[in-house]
Amino acid sequence: MIFGTAAFFFDGILPSSVLFAMTIIGYASMPFFAQALVDGFFLTRNTYKYFLRLAFTAYLSQAVLLLTYLLWDKSPRPERFNIVFSWLIAFGVIFGAELLLSLPRDRIASMNLLQPSQTTRSTRYDVVVPGSEANNLPKGMKVPAWPRSSLHGLAIVLFAICMTLITFLPLTMSVMSITSVLIFYFLHRWKIDSRILVATIFYSAFAACYTYIYFRMTGTITWEWTSLVGFLLCLIIPGKRRKKDARFYRALYLFYPLVIGVCAIIAALVS
Repeated sequence: MIFGTAAFFFDGILPSSVLFAMTIIGYASMPFFAQALVDGFFLTRNTYKYFLRLAFTAYLSQAVLLLTYLLWDKSPRPERFNIVFSWLIAFGVIFGAELLLSLPRDRIASMNLLQPSQTTRSTRYDVVVPGSEANNLPKGMKVPAWPRSSLHGLAIVLFAICMTLITFLPLTMSVMSITSVLIFYFLHRWKIDSRILVATIFYSAFAACYTYIYFRMTGTITWEWTSLVGFLLCLIIPGKRRKKDARFYRALYLFYPLVIGVCAIIAALVS
């Protein structure tokens, strides 16, 4: 991430080959943040506060970019929203997916009796299992006590809003970022046989299709497909969760805006 941010500000200062290598490293770092977003979604104690912290980071980072552009006459123009906005949209997508997949309708559980009922003479006993008792929502995700159809409708509205934002907003790595988040989400939700192989094939196929469509539409090659390297590393390297003080994790939300500011200051000094 630091390399990708530095490549943005040092454009025209460093050799093009160095900038290209730094950009590729920045692309490769994206899946690590996608995986962290999904892990945080399932581990946080309050999903809504988690979203607000991400939104704070997104707007603060964009404010630093705009301030740099206003104060430094050689600063590159921030033509796109920073990548944290893409994480916000991805958050909305997996939130909607949880409303659809983890809130089942009321079901009927049937049991076979060892002896027929003396009243009905039936060997079958049916019990209604309310959907509220069968949901599998993350511990930090609290939803209102609405009918299941209303919550499912809310999920569809969320999907529509997210797709609209992806289409019309100038976002950074939006399609690849959200795809990466969705893959990690499904890997977290379901135990899939040969998970590394399946995830790699799907991500590789999607990256190839996206690169081809991007080339056909713009006439240029996008190197976002190199995020596949980081994606493979995320699947291969085992995750180790170390419990730290909550203030440590809160402070990390300021890291990206700080990186933007430091890179801009250094680039202004050496230019």
